[in-house]
Amino acid sequence: MRAHLHAFNARDLDSVSAGFADDAVFATGDDLVVGRRGITAFFAEAFSQPLRAELELRRGLQQGETAACELAERLTLDDGRAHELALAAFYTVRGGLLVRVKVYREDAATLDARAWSPTSA
Repeated sequence: MRAHLHAFNARDLDSVSAGFADDAVFATGDDLVVGRRGITAFFAEAFSQPLRAELELRRGLQQGETAACELAERLTLDDGRAHELALAAFYTVRGGLLVRVKVYREDAATLDARAWSPTSA
């Protein structure tokens, strides 16, 4: 899981993809992606956006194959404007590969729109 976070923050698509099982399931918000190929395409699209996301593990609890984590997600635009959201994520790992990831994100609608307006920089 830590390797996944490191690869995600580095926007290392090959390493992110390699961390998932062929039949993995990734769910976040309204997105449900099944299979490594679909997950790779999902992250390729995300990494191509001007909005950069970085994850910081705040705390985690592992029991068996499952880890429950509290994370902070820092979203940064190319011009440097940033906002932080709270996340909860649940990871299931088998054989060293992610087989299930479910991410719950603080409601992005709570972002102050003024923080993202061109005049607030």
